[in-house]
Amino acid sequence: MAEHPLRKPMREWLPEMDFGVMDHGFAPHGRDYVLVLQARGTYELILTHVVELHYGTRVRDQVWPNSWDDCLTDYAAWKAAGEPGGYVWGTNWSLAYPGLDTPDDDPVAARWSQRLGKPMFFLALETDRFRLSLVFHDVRTRKLSDDDSTVRQVVIPLRAYGFKADRLSGSTTDSGEADKG
Repeated sequence: MAEHPLRKPMREWLPEMDFGVMDHGFAPHGRDYVLVLQARGTYELILTHVVELHYGTRVRDQVWPNSWDDCLTDYAAWKAAGEPGGYVWGTNWSLAYPGLDTPDDDPVAARWSQRLGKPMFFLALETDRFRLSLVFHDVRTRKLSDDDSTVRQVVIPLRAYGFKADRLSGSTTDSGEADKG
């Protein structure tokens, strides 16, 4: 079986979790699914030939009724309204946690591979806001910029960003320095 096409970006720049999902949706032609992700820069990740997609909320049932007001879809409006309780949709991005699941032997992808005669792969992505799962054929990536300012505000840089944490103090050091001495 061919290597899962997400393995290469995961080796190069895409961590399994704690990255920002800044935007996502189908490309205008409707075949490919496009994600804009922030992790050590901002990247466009295109999943090609999507044949199956499932989307569901991860916002808890008891939080939804408090998150109904439209002021929660606009961060400035939420602030102006006195920061009412509920899920603030208006941050306009999601933190990938628990993150990616990219199994090599997914039965749904295997059935699609058999049906189409092409290698198909499965991806599940969970964020604080949603769970997305889909079956696709290939991946294209493109670095859009070096900007990771949004996700850097909420993620503590550990090994995925070239740092090691001191277990006792919680402080971090550059991995090159931590390996000395």
